[in-house]
Amino acid sequence: MTPPLILSIAWLTPFAASIVALSTIPPLIALYFLRLRRARRVISSTMLWTRATQDLRANAPFQRLRFSILLLLQLLALALVILAIAQPQVDLGESQAARVVFLIDRSGSMSTLDGIDGATRLAEAKRLAADRLRALHGGGLFSGPAPAVMVIAFAKDGQLLCPFTDNVAQAIAAVEGIEPTDETTSLLDSLELARAFTTVTDPDNASPVVADPPAYELFSDGRISDLNRTVLRAGEKLVYHRIGKSTTPNAGIGALAAARNPDRPDEVQIFARVVNWGSTAYSSDLEVRVDDRLRAVTPKPIDVPASAIDARGGIQVAGETQVVFPSLSMPTGGVIEVRLAQNDALVADDRAAVIAAPPEALRVAVVGRGAFVIRSLLEGMSLASLELFALADWNAKVRADPASPDAFDVIVIDDAMPDALTRGRYLIFNAPPASAGVSPYGTKESAIVRSVRDEHPLLQYVNLDDLFIGSMQAVAAGGDIEVIVEASEGPLIMTMNRGSLTYVYVAFDPMESDWPFQRGFVNFFANAVTWLAAGGNSVADEPLAPGDVAKARLPRGAQGAMVRLPGGEEVALPGADASSISYGPLRLSGIYRMHWTESKGQLGPTQLAFAVNMNSRAEGRTETAQEINFATERVAGVQGGGLTESALWPWLLLGALAVLCAEWWVWLRRV
Repeated sequence: MTPPLILSIAWLTPFAASIVALSTIPPLIALYFLRLRRARRVISSTMLWTRATQDLRANAPFQRLRFSILLLLQLLALALVILAIAQPQVDLGESQAARVVFLIDRSGSMSTLDGIDGATRLAEAKRLAADRLRALHGGGLFSGPAPAVMVIAFAKDGQLLCPFTDNVAQAIAAVEGIEPTDETTSLLDSLELARAFTTVTDPDNASPVVADPPAYELFSDGRISDLNRTVLRAGEKLVYHRIGKSTTPNAGIGALAAARNPDRPDEVQIFARVVNWGSTAYSSDLEVRVDDRLRAVTPKPIDVPASAIDARGGIQVAGETQVVFPSLSMPTGGVIEVRLAQNDALVADDRAAVIAAPPEALRVAVVGRGAFVIRSLLEGMSLASLELFALADWNAKVRADPASPDAFDVIVIDDAMPDALTRGRYLIFNAPPASAGVSPYGTKESAIVRSVRDEHPLLQYVNLDDLFIGSMQAVAAGGDIEVIVEASEGPLIMTMNRGSLTYVYVAFDPMESDWPFQRGFVNFFANAVTWLAAGGNSVADEPLAPGDVAKARLPRGAQGAMVRLPGGEEVALPGADASSISYGPLRLSGIYRMHWTESKGQLGPTQLAFAVNMNSRAEGRTETAQEINFATERVAGVQGGGLTESALWPWLLLGALAVLCAEWWVWLRRV
C-alpha cells in the first residue's frame, strides 16, 4: 500500500514574524479605542444631537468593541503580511535538509523516446533536475538559506559529477553534461557514494555516524535492479521524481547466439529470442546482416505475444518467441547482426550482434576409456586430427611437457582423471576434476533433471526433460564453477573458465543413462566441442554487456592501438603498445573495433571486433514504475518534476494586497 502524503507547513523565520506581530497588531486595535477630545459648545438646535451622541460613543475609551468591517479587513491584511514574513513552506511529507543529493538515472531504459516532443527520458530528467536546482536556489526578499547540492549520475555504478556546493550554475552544468548509457540500473552504489560525504567516524563508536542525513532527489523511471538490497538509513528522505510514461511498450532481442555446423564448418546457424513487454502482441520482420550486408529476412513477420502476469509468482513476464534462421554460408569470420525491422520507443535493444570466428579444423584428444559412442561422434566431425591416449600415457606426456595440452583444441576425458589439470580445454565425463574446483563426496542413484539454464550455448537444441540417470557423482561446486544443469541430488553439468584452464564437466557416465539414445546428447556433444574450442565462449565470440570491459591480446610488435566506437569516433588506447590491452567500461551497445599497426613482417589480423548488446530484462521493461519498493519501505513517485516544498509567502503578499484594495473600497463607500 502506498503511504499517504502528509501535508505539513514549515516556518523559516517565525521569530521575525512574531516581532512584527507584537509591534503592529496592538497599536491597530488601540486606534479603535481612542476618543476624540472636543470643546463643549452651546447650540441652538437638537438636530445633530443623535449623531453627536453616536460620535461620542464611538470615541469613548476602553469601551466594548463593536463590529467594524474596516477593522476586520485591516487585521486580515496585517495577518497575511505577518505570515508572509514567517516564510511558510508547504511540505508534502518531506522535511527540510541542509544537503540535497540529486541522483540522475542514465541507464538503458532512460533512452526511451517518450518525453516531450519525442525527447528521451534522460533529457527530460536533466531538464526537470535543472528546474529543481533553480527552484532550490531561487532566492528572494524573504528566502531562507539554500541547501548544498550534490549531483550523481548512475547506471551500473554511480559517478560523482559535482560534490556538495551552493553554486547552482556548477550543479546545473554537471546535470546538463550527463551522457546516456545502455547499462543496467543499480542505486545502492550511488547511495553509498553520497553517504561517504556525510558520514563521520567516531573513534569511541565502532559504527559510522551520519552527521547530517541528506535528502535525495531521484530522477528515474524506477526500473532499478537492486532495490531489494537498498535501505534508507535513519533520517534520510528520498523523493522519487517519476520520469516517462507507465504505458510505453517495448519489444527487443533478448538473446542471440550463432553456431557453426560441425559437419559443414563454413555454415553458421543463428538463434534469436525476441521478447515483448507490451500489453498487446508485437509483430515485426527480423533481419540478419553479416558485416553490415543484408543476408536474410524472416519470410513473414514474427508474432510475439503480449506480456502477462505469472500466476505462480505474481510478477510480470515478457512474451517470447524463438527464431531459428536457416544456415548461412560464412567461410570467414565476421560480425553477425540481427535487427527488428520495426523500431519502437527504445532503439538500443532492437538489434544485437555476435562476432563469428573463422572456421577451423579442430585437433582433439581422447583420454581414458574412449567409449564407442564418444569415438563415433568425434569421427563424424570434420577434425584436423583425433588422438587416443591411455590415462598413464597422457600423464607421462604432460609430465614431460606441461604445455602439451595446448597442442589440442579440445581434450575429452572419459571416466578417468589426469594427475593435474592446469591448462587446456577439457570435456570431462563422470570422474570429478577434484584438483580444479569440484569436491566429490560419493555417488547418488536414480536422478532426473530438476533445473536447466537453457539459454547457455551448450544447451542449444538440447532437451533434457526425459533424461534418466542411473548413477551420478555427488559433488560440490566451487565459487568459480557455473552450474547449468542440476538434479535434486546435486549439479549434473557445470563449466569453469580460469583463462588457461577451461572445462565442461558432466557428473555422470553417459553409458549409465539413456542419454546416448537421445538426439540431445549428439547436440550437446557438438555444442561442447565447439564452445571449448572457442575458448569458453559461444560459437561466436560471446557478446559483452554494457558496462563491461573489453580485453584483447595483440600480436607481438603491435603498435598504436585504437578503438572505434559505435558512433564512429576513434579513441587512442592507453598503453596501446602493450601486448595485452583493455578498454572500458563500454557504456553503449553496438560494435567496437580495435585496430593497430603491425611491425614490419608481422602477420595476422590487424583488428578485433567486440559486440555489446543491451538485452537486460530490467532495462527492456519500459513502463515507468509508479512507486519504488526498497527492502523495508515504499516511496510513491512524484509526476515529472513535482516539488515537495513550495514557498507560500508570495501568495500571502498578493492576498494582503487584495484585502487592502477591498478595505480602501469599503472606506470610500462609507465616506
